[in-house]
Amino acid sequence: MIAIIIGIATPAIGGLWFLWKTRKSSIQNNYQTLAQSWTNEGSINGAESMYISLNLTLNNGDIYGSITSPQLERDYDVNVKPGWFSSTLTIGESFGRGVALKAIVKVKITGNRNRLQWKPIEVPSTYTLPKRTELWPST
Repeated sequence: MIAIIIGIATPAIGGLWFLWKTRKSSIQNNYQTLAQSWTNEGSINGAESMYISLNLTLNNGDIYGSITSPQLERDYDVNVKPGWFSSTLTIGESFGRGVALKAIVKVKITGNRNRLQWKPIEVPSTYTLPKRTELWPST
């Protein structure tokens, strides 16, 4: 009986260990991919009329940055939590003085790891952000 339990448990534990290591490695790669400047400006495929620049920096294990656009009254601060399949952007008016309102956006790395699919989750009505768009690295 113990041999059967060990025979079943060993591959299951090995499979879970493999998934955990794969997930950890994938999220670590996402840190490197996300930490750059992104834009949707010049898109000929999208219907989005608002163009943004998402400038992200990796510093001491955290990704943060800002969103700028000629169509915005002010820049927004961004804090990123990379995930396995998608990453969460928390967008606020100012993290230094406390965030009165914040928006939550999911981004998914696609293409040849050179595209971000932007999907708003929670966006206050006072925020002017793209509805759905695709971003790519900018210089």
